[in-house]
Amino acid sequence: MSDSITCPKCKTEIPLTEAIKHQVEESLRADFEAERERLAAEHARVLAEKDAEVEVAVSEAREEIAVAAEAQANEKMAIQLRDLSAQLEEQGNLRREAQERELELLKEKRALEAEREALELKVQRQLEGERATIVASTTERVEESWQLKLREKDLTLEQMRKRIDDLQAAADQKRSGLQGEVLEREIEDVLREAFPRDAIEPVKSGKRGADVLQRVRSARGECGKILWESKNHKHWSDAWIDKLRSDQQAEKADLAIIVTAALPGGTNRIGSVRGVWVCDPASAVPLAMALRQHLEAMAQARTVEANRSQARGEVYEYICGLEFKHRVTNTVAAAIAMKADLDAERRAAERLFAKREKLIDAQLQNSAGMYGELQAIVGGALQPVAALELPPPSDEEPGPLALAS
Repeated sequence: MSDSITCPKCKTEIPLTEAIKHQVEESLRADFEAERERLAAEHARVLAEKDAEVEVAVSEAREEIAVAAEAQANEKMAIQLRDLSAQLEEQGNLRREAQERELELLKEKRALEAEREALELKVQRQLEGERATIVASTTERVEESWQLKLREKDLTLEQMRKRIDDLQAAADQKRSGLQGEVLEREIEDVLREAFPRDAIEPVKSGKRGADVLQRVRSARGECGKILWESKNHKHWSDAWIDKLRSDQQAEKADLAIIVTAALPGGTNRIGSVRGVWVCDPASAVPLAMALRQHLEAMAQARTVEANRSQARGEVYEYICGLEFKHRVTNTVAAAIAMKADLDAERRAAERLFAKREKLIDAQLQNSAGMYGELQAIVGGALQPVAALELPPPSDEEPGPLALAS
């Protein structure tokens, strides 16, 4: 079907759009009704006039028949009858013309109804196509959004797995290094790698004593000494404790450690036996870290106790001096600058959130308006969208929408 109609009077092609479709239908319907009423009124008027004329003619004929002679009356009567017959024939012709005109109008009405139905079908098909396009576009956008989120999630999981693998590899490498290097290599290599600041002194070959002497050093100087001895035996021996304690006394070491895979009974990885620390090879470096912190804390406590009065005066002068003031001022200024940056970022984020919220509201409003316009055009043929419909009323008081549905 074309998007135009032909005027029945002037035969002009008139473009037909959705905006004027209803106006054209209403105009044609009004013209049809007006023409039919006009023809009916004209037909009634003509019949009334003819009836009146017949009555007048019959009355006059009767008067003429009564007055005139019988021959003249008969002749006039014949003439009048012929005239009446002609008038009746003319009225019949007029009636037939009116009926034919009414048939033509009915045909035009049916043609207009067919055109309206075809136009409604075309509009419905267009709406179905547009709705399918909108659904496909919306589905595609949602799928793209979910694909992006899934890719981000996969990337995050991949990064986390890689990080876990790296940490696991580092832990395995460290553990295997500790287990192999402590016993298979010399213990001082592991200590030098773990504590490069300390002085690691191996005991000379042939000299009675432990394996390694570790001098713990910090920024303030030497904090203490740790005596190390490794045992690569399958069974524990209590004689190791007595020997290492005598070696500790001879070296004047603060702490003594035995590294062995054969731990005494009741010891799990790390333990203390009569003042001597005992650990397995994997726990050697963690134990050394803890003991070093203990020695550093003890050395710091001794230094603080020795220099308590002097330190008080120096701390007081430092707090009252310009250097401390400048440091506090710079710290506060940095905090203020960081606070300003944080406020600016927060304001920018709130602005973006507000802008996106307005855009989302506008999109929802446009979608609801388009949905309402389509409902007004096609009526119940449009599939309902639950998000744009009113919520169903309660069972106690059903609303008019529920009754209509």
